[in-house]
Amino acid sequence: MKNEWNLKRVFIIFGLGLFIASCVSNVEEERMVIEPAEEGEVVDPNMAPVISFADDVKPIIDARCVVCHSPATRSIFPNLRNFEEVKARAERVSTRVGNGTMPQGGPLPNAQMQLIVDWVSQGALDN
Repeated sequence: MKNEWNLKRVFIIFGLGLFIASCVSNVEEERMVIEPAEEGEVVDPNMAPVISFADDVKPIIDARCVVCHSPATRSIFPNLRNFEEVKARAERVSTRVGNGTMPQGGPLPNAQMQLIVDWVSQGALDN
């Protein structure tokens, strides 16, 4: 009788262990985060959506950056009114936007910040 009880206990513990292990593995899968590409790393187009300069990035820059970064303001800040100027400073823009030091009115919302960082990671293309 005692051996039967020990055997039941082993199966119960084993079953609970499997159940807990399956729950933990599902949580780990949900927490997977895709990191931005390192400099020079090729981004798999199947992994991340392609970000368009004209459709995604330029509207953010026009709304939040050109207030200071345009020839019209005659400022000492670099001009960010066109693609060539933004492309020339893409890494710097990504860094400053990513760490929240730009734009001066306060950091961008996370979604906009990530769009710019991802666009630079994808090669800062004029698409």
